[in-house]
Amino acid sequence: MRLFSASSIFAALSSSTAAANTTLKTAAFSSHPMKRVASPTLAFASSSIKRSFGISSSSVNMSTSTSTTEEKKTKPPMYNFYNSLSHSWVEQLTSEDPENLEKSLASGGRSSKSRPVYNGHYVNVRPTPLKNPKLVVHSPELSSELGFGIGEEESESFVKYFSGDVDGAFENLDMSDIVDVDDSGMKIEKSIETWATPYALSIMGKRYTNNCPFGTGDGYGDGRAISVGEILVPKDGKKEGDIVEYPQSASRYELQLKGAGQTPFCRGADGRAVLRSSIREFLASEAMHHLGISTTRALSLVVSEDGDTSNRPWYSDNNNARELPSMDDPRLARYDEKQRREIISQLAAQQKSDPDMMVQEKNAITTRVASSFVRIGHLDLFARRVEMLSMKSKENKDIKETSQYQELEDMMWHACYREYYNTAYAPYYEKKDAKSAALALLDGAMNNIAKMVGGWIRVGFVQGNFNADNCLVGGRTMDYGPFGFLDIYVSLVVCVEEVHVVGLTFLYST
Repeated sequence: MRLFSASSIFAALSSSTAAANTTLKTAAFSSHPMKRVASPTLAFASSSIKRSFGISSSSVNMSTSTSTTEEKKTKPPMYNFYNSLSHSWVEQLTSEDPENLEKSLASGGRSSKSRPVYNGHYVNVRPTPLKNPKLVVHSPELSSELGFGIGEEESESFVKYFSGDVDGAFENLDMSDIVDVDDSGMKIEKSIETWATPYALSIMGKRYTNNCPFGTGDGYGDGRAISVGEILVPKDGKKEGDIVEYPQSASRYELQLKGAGQTPFCRGADGRAVLRSSIREFLASEAMHHLGISTTRALSLVVSEDGDTSNRPWYSDNNNARELPSMDDPRLARYDEKQRREIISQLAAQQKSDPDMMVQEKNAITTRVASSFVRIGHLDLFARRVEMLSMKSKENKDIKETSQYQELEDMMWHACYREYYNTAYAPYYEKKDAKSAALALLDGAMNNIAKMVGGWIRVGFVQGNFNADNCLVGGRTMDYGPFGFLDIYVSLVVCVEEVHVVGLTFLYST
């Protein structure tokens, strides 16, 4: 079992490299972030830009304007959210370069939403808005934690933004007094960035590429999940007018729409989620949080009312499932109540059948929230690319000068920055001690993932797709697709089930 391909990452990061601060490259295939116009041929093209790890990605001026007190009381909805935007993923990491983008499009991507992505940590892509969006439910607790006001979730801007219309949400709102400052000190309009990320797939420690449509692994990534921003939220004691800095005086959150439409990583799927599965996602993530288990959270659930739909497999009335006996069935009379429940549960498991029809279901989008969505698969993707390069080269002395190695190291530093700032980033970044940082990252991930899985066992939770692409470095439960709770707790059985599902037994012995 490999934990983000540790041996290859540590081998690659065995000594310091050039400083992570790099010169801004020319942005290509991009347009104004607030007025982005999709091109038919470059629908998923992204700009090529590299920003440095610096103060611009870690602080936000919470001052608003010199307006009167009365004007401040009438701030438009989503004002605090817009003012708090601070996109460290986009600022610290790189998108695919123009050469690789053109290579991707030439390989057949021009006529398909799905295309290979050969380099970069993200692809700029706008969500596809839901038609006739309607808020179904939201989490008041999380909403308050993120800085939204009471009742703000009912505003048109909130519903638009978290149903995918990130530009339309601000069309008629005056946010002109909110600005960013660029590297030269010039004031610029604050941008709304949205992106999807590539990652590698490993299941039970085994690396996979065969179900990638291109057979190379270059098509794995967020196929229907699009990040729609990072925000800095002041910690207790901070007030309007203060400059807040991450992580000393502000917490960082990333917001991601699940079911937001196709991305280059959609692998031919429609990029949508349906209401049924979205309800499961919302309820399960919030339940796990309140059970005391580390998890992503759910801010909101928006449905397309009489609008967008998708066909999904389901069960017809003619499905061959047999009727289960009831608790008072005479055939079970000789068993006590506990035994009867166990027998009925076993019969239910044995007669499991597959869906045998397609049904049309409403589309929906769940907004999930976490301090980051950095996954083991993110690190493994770039480690694999360095490994492949080293196998082709007889001499590895120049590997650290390659763009593949730089992408790996940048991804490692960003994971440290987002999840283990005090233990893996702050002590080592200025010294460029990548090896020590990687070891601290591994130690933190090991402990947090072990605690998370221990929490699963405590409540009988079974995660059905705990692969490298759904395993967060921060040790949070993510992606409530195939999952379940065991109805009967037998300690030995539960432990064996969890060991086989997650393949992380070694974590408990370290």
